[in-house]
Amino acid sequence: MTLFKRTLINLLYLGALMCAVSAQAAYPLVIEHGQGKLTLDQAPTRVAVFDLGVLDTLDALGIAAAGVPQMAGPAYLKAQYAGRETVNVGTLFEPDQAALERLKPDLIIIAGRSSNQFEMLSALAPTIDLSIAPDQFLAGVQNNLQLLGEIFDKQEQAAQLQAQLNKELAAVHAKSAGLSSLTLFTVNDALMLHAPGERFGMLNEVLGTRSVVEPVDPASVAQGRPAPDSPEARQLRERQQVRLEAALKEQPQWLVILDRGAATGGEGKADETLGKHAGITASKAWADGKVFYLDPATWYIATGGHQGLMSTLKDFAAAQ
Repeated sequence: MTLFKRTLINLLYLGALMCAVSAQAAYPLVIEHGQGKLTLDQAPTRVAVFDLGVLDTLDALGIAAAGVPQMAGPAYLKAQYAGRETVNVGTLFEPDQAALERLKPDLIIIAGRSSNQFEMLSALAPTIDLSIAPDQFLAGVQNNLQLLGEIFDKQEQAAQLQAQLNKELAAVHAKSAGLSSLTLFTVNDALMLHAPGERFGMLNEVLGTRSVVEPVDPASVAQGRPAPDSPEARQLRERQQVRLEAALKEQPQWLVILDRGAATGGEGKADETLGKHAGITASKAWADGKVFYLDPATWYIATGGHQGLMSTLKDFAAAQ
């Protein structure tokens, strides 16, 4: 079964589940999330959100959070919240406990970077973890959309957003069927590839392309980075170089690029970094101009948000 067919079947199945959701949320509502179960007796009205991908999807549903972390992007989300009265509840990594105590949220939503704060936050207010596994990315996005629709009694809106996403995915995958790609993460002068199962390896699933790198088990991916210039860091660079050279020999038809330097407002150096790599500049994808640059803040900071995902799909469709 092709990637396109498998993705389409999964989307149709999830779409059917969403259509089966009743028009009104049934409370008390039992929520299964990344770190357990939570029962809500009524729809929350003061929500603190520590994940910008979730914040993006809530915004698409027409739900404004009462507490948000310091905004580091993306631009469209900053603009949406620029004129809203919200409480700054800390950063994506370090919640401001005093601010949360003043806000008294009736629900806290975490994911990704903030997931290790679950124990502390759940002592302050009901907390759910909506982290998405990299090897189950689209299913996780769709599950979060459905779940948020249920929690906030926005099932109809969630179903409409899901239908839009299904349509865009089907259109993009129909165009990219049979094409191969390689996802590259640039950090200053360094290049790192991401295979399916690694942090940004979901781009093949999203764009409907075939990875030129074999999938890896997410459980085997090391967490955190070794200290700069340590023996472990040097070994990691050497392994990355070997993997990259092997991947480029497969002649991917697309290079998909995420520029870490530009993700938080810094200077982007992706073009310069890619241009210095002989293997990249010798590749057919580079020669053909088949280099797709992801919006850095959307994918590095707001991964999995509905609006960001829709924008990426439209941009990739236009690039083909």
